[in-house]
Amino acid sequence: MRPRAKLLCALLIFAISYTTKSLQAADLAPVMYTDEQPFYGLTDTYDLRARSILEGEGLLGPYDINPSRTVWLAQAPGYSIYLGGVYSLVGRDFFKVQLVQNAINSISPILMFLIVGSLLSWRVGVASGVLAAISHHLSHISNFILPDSLSALPILSAVYFLIMARRYDRGSYWLYALAGAMTGIASWLRPQVMLLALFMLVMLVMISRRRWPMARRAALMTAVSIIVIAPITIKNYLVYGEFVPITIGAGIVLWEGIGESNRGAEFGAVAKDHEVAAQEAILYNEPRYSGTWSSPDGIQRDRDRIKKSLDIIVRHPVWYAGVMLGRMKDMVKYSAHAPLISRKAPSRKEDFFPQQAAPRRREWESIGFDPSSLAFTRSINWMRPLARTFQRIAKESMQLFMLIGSVILFVAAPRRAALIFLVPLYYFLFQSFFHTEFRYTLPMQYFLFVFAATTWVLIVSWLWTSAKRLYKRRKNNRSKADESEKIV
Repeated sequence: MRPRAKLLCALLIFAISYTTKSLQAADLAPVMYTDEQPFYGLTDTYDLRARSILEGEGLLGPYDINPSRTVWLAQAPGYSIYLGGVYSLVGRDFFKVQLVQNAINSISPILMFLIVGSLLSWRVGVASGVLAAISHHLSHISNFILPDSLSALPILSAVYFLIMARRYDRGSYWLYALAGAMTGIASWLRPQVMLLALFMLVMLVMISRRRWPMARRAALMTAVSIIVIAPITIKNYLVYGEFVPITIGAGIVLWEGIGESNRGAEFGAVAKDHEVAAQEAILYNEPRYSGTWSSPDGIQRDRDRIKKSLDIIVRHPVWYAGVMLGRMKDMVKYSAHAPLISRKAPSRKEDFFPQQAAPRRREWESIGFDPSSLAFTRSINWMRPLARTFQRIAKESMQLFMLIGSVILFVAAPRRAALIFLVPLYYFLFQSFFHTEFRYTLPMQYFLFVFAATTWVLIVSWLWTSAKRLYKRRKNNRSKADESEKIV
C-alpha cells in the first residue's frame, strides 16, 4: 500500500472510531455525574487522586502518611496522572475528559491497521481497524472515566514496535527497548499487564527461528519494562516498607472471583468489595476494616486473601480450571457487557443535563458541567441508524468469524498468527486466574478482531471475484450472441 493510501485509510478509521465513540458518549450523557454513571465509585477515587496531584501532593501520592493507610495502593497511578493532565488543560469536566479520551482511543484502531497490514495484508489491516473502530464494547467503555480503554494504546504500540523490529534487524534493539517501555507504561494504567513483557520474552523465543538473538532482544525489552515500573515499586517501599510492585489487589480479585463462582458460599468467599470489608472486620476483630478492603493495613490483608484463595485453588484444581475456562468464554462474549448505539438521542443541549435522569452526586457538585462538548455528537445524530446497523452486524458475526479466521490464519501462517495471538493468550492465561470483567480485557479484543477481519476479507473477496466472473461470463455470452446475429 502506498503511503498516501495508508494515510487516507488511517484518517478514515480514525473518523469512524471517533464518530462511534462520540455517539455513545451522548448515550451516557444523561447519567454522567450521577449514581448511575458507570463505576462512579472508582471514578471518584481517580478524580480525588488527580486533584491531589494538582494540589502538589506528588504524582505517585503523598509520602508523609501513616504506613497503615494503604488506600493509595488500591490503584495504579497512571490514570490519575493522565486525568490531572487533562484537568490542567481543559478543566475538571468529565464531558471534556471524554472528548480527549475518545480522540486518544481512536488512535488504537489505526495502530491495529498498521500492525496487521505490516504483518499479514493491508486489506485485513483495514478490516481489523474498522471492526475495532465500530466495536460497541470499545466505544462504550471508552467513555468511562477509567483507565481500561486507554491501556490498550501502549500495548498496541509495543506490538507495533515488535513487528517493525522484524524488518530492521540492525536497529531492532531500540525497537525492543521501546516495546518494553510501552508495556511498562501500560502497567502504570492497569497493573494486570506488568508480566506481559516477560511473557512475550518466553513466547517470542519459543516461536522464533533464531532463538538466541531473539532472547537477547526480548530480554532487553523485559529489562526496560521493569525499569519503567520501578519508580512505583521504589516509592511503595520507601513509604510502606514493603515490596509492592504496583498495587495491592491480587488478593481481593482472587477472593471475589471465588465468591462469585458456583461454590463461593461453600468456601465462605464473598463477591463484593463492601462484603469483603465487613467480613474482615469480623475476622480480624477490627471495626476499622469495615470501611474499605484497601485500608488500613491493606498490604497484609491482601496477602492473607491471596494465601487463603490459593489454598482453596490448590485443594480443588480441576474445579478451578473449569472456572477459568468459564472466564475465558466471557472474555469473548460480544453479545453482552455493552449496549449498541441508541436509535435516538437528545437533540437539544438542555436535554443532555443529567438532572433529568437522576440527582447529581454531592461529591461532584463543584465539578465543571459543560455539555457543549457534545456539540459534534448532536450534529451527527442522523448517523445513528447506520452506525447501529454496522455494530449489530459486527456483534452477531464476531464469535463465529473469529473462530473461522483463527483456524485459517494458524494453518496458513502459524508464526504470524502466533504474534497476533500473544496478547490474547496472556489475558486468557493470566486474567482468567482472577476475577475478571470485560473492561479488564479490552487490549486483547483488538487482536481478536484480526481473526474476524480475516474471515470478512475472504468472504468479500470471494463475492467480488464471483461477481466479476459472472459479469465476464455474461459479457462473453452477449458478445457471442452478437457475433451469431452478424453471421446470420
